[in-house]
Amino acid sequence: MPVSRRYRVALGCYALWLVATVLLVAHELGVIPLLPGVEPGVVTGAAVFFALGVVQLLRRGRRFLVGDDAS
Repeated sequence: MPVSRRYRVALGCYALWLVATVLLVAHELGVIPLLPGVEPGVVTGAAVFFALGVVQLLRRGRRFLVGDDAS
C-alpha cells in the first residue's frame, strides 16, 4: 500500500523532534553536552504541534456548532 509523501514528511519531522527531545533530556541529565540546534528544534516542534492542535480543535468545534456530519 503506497504511503503519501505528505505522511512520510510528517512522520520524518516527528521522528526528528523525538530525537531532539531525547537529546535535550540527556543534556539536562548531564549525560551529553548540548548539541547546536537541539533546544530550538524542540521548542519549534512543540510550537508547531500546539498550533496544529489548536487548528484541529477549532475545526472540530466549528463542525459541532454548525452541525456538519462529515467527520
